[in-house]
Amino acid sequence: MSNRQWFKDRLNDPYLKRARREDYRSRAAYKLTEILDKYRFIKKGMNVLDIGAAPGSWSQVAREALGPSGRLVAVDLLPIQPIEGVTIFQGDIRDPSIQARIAEHVGTGFHVILSDMAPDTTGIHFADTEASAELVHLVLDQCERWLRRDGAMVAKVFEGQEYRALLQRAKQRFSLAKSFSPKASLSRSREVFLVAQGFKGTEQQPPGKLPT
Repeated sequence: MSNRQWFKDRLNDPYLKRARREDYRSRAAYKLTEILDKYRFIKKGMNVLDIGAAPGSWSQVAREALGPSGRLVAVDLLPIQPIEGVTIFQGDIRDPSIQARIAEHVGTGFHVILSDMAPDTTGIHFADTEASAELVHLVLDQCERWLRRDGAMVAKVFEGQEYRALLQRAKQRFSLAKSFSPKASLSRSREVFLVAQGFKGTEQQPPGKLPT
């Protein structure tokens, strides 16, 4: 796509116009809104972890869904401008120091883990889909650490040959796991969203015990 066509698409993008009008940080807000309208896994008072949260539009949407009593933690390697009611940590979710800070803030684990992460793309299909799948495997790893039993997860992924194994792993750990393609995704986009509900817990997590 030429730069001229890209700018034309941006100027005419109804979701981008709406995001500016409604004060969301990116058009991605409406992808999560569609997912929540369909699956309704964020309820008031829950704890939510948003991994790879910059610039923060998913955190904005989740914060609204949680109400004043819910807790939301957002983590990203990049800086995120403050969002009222959101605790923001800049760093790698795998970093023990970041994990310790999260545990101090929400010691009982999370009801929902979100990820709109995407790799730096190369334009090489198999390389981009592989890198995207690796990020979602990272999110599933964090579910094993942080997600409460019966919790939910949603993560963006570029669909490729790796997706079948990724979906199978999710189905092993959740009661339900399926793909969802929001209308807000660009028509040329390769992205889908892996939605999983009913986390079965970890091998180290006996029934009824929450992660700490």
